[in-house]
Amino acid sequence: MGLGVSDDTVLRQLKRCAQGTTEAPTIIGIDDWSWRKSQTYGTIIVDLERRVVIDILEDRDVVTCTNWLKRHPEVEVISRDRCGLYAKAARQGAPHAKQVADRFHIVQNLRQAIEEQMNLHGRATGRALLSDADNITAAGSLLKSRLAHRTSREEIFTTIHALRNQGLSCSEIGRRTGFPRRSIAKWLQFETPPDRRRAALKPSSPWYFEEF
Repeated sequence: MGLGVSDDTVLRQLKRCAQGTTEAPTIIGIDDWSWRKSQTYGTIIVDLERRVVIDILEDRDVVTCTNWLKRHPEVEVISRDRCGLYAKAARQGAPHAKQVADRFHIVQNLRQAIEEQMNLHGRATGRALLSDADNITAAGSLLKSRLAHRTSREEIFTTIHALRNQGLSCSEIGRRTGFPRRSIAKWLQFETPPDRRRAALKPSSPWYFEEF
C-alpha cells in the first residue's frame, strides 16, 4: 500500500508475534539484523517449523545468544550462516543441537566463489567447468555448423557465376539473389569461393592447438 512504517513499529509488531508463540521451538533459524545499517546489529530467532519470529535479541553477542539457547534446551536443530559467533554460541548454549547452514548463505557463498574464480582466470575458467567429453561434443557441433555454412556459401557462389554466365549484370543478379552488388562483383573476381577471414584463435578455442 506504500504506507510509511517506522523502525520501532516493525520491532513492536515482531515482538508481539514472538510473545504470542506458546509451543516450544525445536528447529530454529538464527541470524543477525541491523538496527542501523553497518553500525549496530541485533539477533533475530525464528521458528522454522511454524515460520514465525520467536525472539529478538538486543545485540549480536556470543554470551547473549548462549544464554538464550540455555533457556531453551528443547532446541534440536539450529540453522545459521557461517558466522563463527553463532557457531560458538550454539556449541556453548546447545551442544546437543545439530547445526546446519541455511540455504540462502550456501547459495550466496557459492555465487561469490564462482565470481572470484571467473575474475581471477577469465572466461577460460568457465570453459574448464565442462568435462572433456562435453568440450569435444561442443567442438564437434561447432565444426558441423561451419561445414554447413561453407556448403551454403559454395552454392551461392555457384548461383552467382551461373547467372553471370547468362549475361546478367551485377545489379540484376543482386535483385534476384538479394545480395549487395559490391559483394557480387567481388565474388565474380574469384574462380572458387574465397575463404572467410579468420579471427585470431584464443587459447580457450578447441582448435587452438590444432593450428600448430
